[in-house]
Amino acid sequence: MTSATSLLFFAIHLACISTGNSSESFVKLECEEEYHGVYGQQSLLECIVNAVQNVTILTVTWKRVGGDAPLLEYHKHANASTLGFKFAEPSWNKNNMNVSLLLTNTKMADKGVYECMVRTDSGDATATVSLSVTAMYKSPTMSSSPENCIKQNTGVTIFCNSTGGHQKGLIWWFDEFGTNCTGSAELVAKKTDDTLFSLSSKLTVLKATYSGSTNYSCTVHNTNGVQEGKASFEIPFVCSAGSKDDFASDSTTQWLAPVGVIGSLVIGLLAALLIFKRRSVQRARRQSTFPLMSHSGHPTDRHHDDEAEGNAILTVCCIYI
Repeated sequence: MTSATSLLFFAIHLACISTGNSSESFVKLECEEEYHGVYGQQSLLECIVNAVQNVTILTVTWKRVGGDAPLLEYHKHANASTLGFKFAEPSWNKNNMNVSLLLTNTKMADKGVYECMVRTDSGDATATVSLSVTAMYKSPTMSSSPENCIKQNTGVTIFCNSTGGHQKGLIWWFDEFGTNCTGSAELVAKKTDDTLFSLSSKLTVLKATYSGSTNYSCTVHNTNGVQEGKASFEIPFVCSAGSKDDFASDSTTQWLAPVGVIGSLVIGLLAALLIFKRRSVQRARRQSTFPLMSHSGHPTDRHHDDEAEGNAILTVCCIYI
């Protein structure tokens, strides 16, 4: 009798252990171990409840490992979440097995280990995932000193600035012929309040001319050398639109002015010669018609005619000049 009772208790104990193990194996939480987020963008920590039969979710809790307050919690048919954290499924309910967490605006401080705990009517499950966060540099901006009206054969300093990288980056310089000018540039990297980096680089062109390079570009690279942004800049030699055509127009005006003066002088001389020739013909005709001497034996007014003719030529030349 005692042996039978012992066997009965042993069988019941085995049955209880078997039932407990099968209950635990009914629910599993499937998540990736590592996720990668980008600063300023959304990050998805995907976790799916996998059960051998239909289950109903009773509670869901997401929190940072080492943190006290939950980031997202579903309990008693109500959701509670911290700003910036929510279910990835917009219309999530207790019958939805997708319990993934969505970070709406990822920050550098969001990197770390997260824990997801799910309780169902058929068992519980827990999983941990890690999130790493990277930040890309923004497209660079370029400027110069002086800002405009730069004269040829004078020095000009060109600046290239970019922000947003999570690690110290690099700025490379190139001229319009593809020559790498990085060795002649100076780079300053600073860490900002949001733990990101700002890059500022300057390149000095000692004698800027149109015969040399007028267009420069800078590229921003992360710590691994991968390019994340590019910008171009043309040295503003003129005060208006800053184009080479405007500068060429100014140069043309400079050499056309003396040419115009010389042309006017030539035209004036030709006109004077034409008048002189016409006056000579008219004087010859008068001499053939009137006597060379008057009754008093004095010369005619030919001297006065010559003087008037000279004055007329000088007047014409002055008008054209």
